[in-house]
Amino acid sequence: MRKLDHSSDFTVPAAPDRVFPLLCPVLEYKWIPTWRCELLHSESGVAEEDCVFRTDFPGVGLMTWVVTCYQPATRIEFCCFVADTMAMRLKIALAPEAGRTRLTWTRRWLSLGPKGDAWISGQKTAELDRTIDIRRAQKPETCCDHDHWTAGKAA
Repeated sequence: MRKLDHSSDFTVPAAPDRVFPLLCPVLEYKWIPTWRCELLHSESGVAEEDCVFRTDFPGVGLMTWVVTCYQPATRIEFCCFVADTMAMRLKIALAPEAGRTRLTWTRRWLSLGPKGDAWISGQKTAELDRTIDIRRAQKPETCCDHDHWTAGKAA
């Protein structure tokens, strides 16, 4: 069974406490035009530890996500599963840099069988980098200017 690791980072012109709330399955609708998910569990209605949601993107399929670590303005981690195919871990670390935020996205995919092996074998570093470039181009910081985003909760 195969494994794939990929890490990338970028900086946005907003402080971590303004960026962090947007790393949420509900609030990502505000800055990712193609974002679609089904929220399955959240006591607060937004991201929190043990929040569970589902996505279904082309090329990946139905993926169930669980927030496994939630440290506001510092980091959020997810463990994701595509049945009979793969598991993925996504760690997003936020670091302040003179009023800006450096986001480091670290992903690890683990194959669960032949379908996962094939998916991992088909991945190219340039395409994985392109995913992060797309997120950077979507300018999450444009949503940070609104006063109604605070510490991980929507007003």
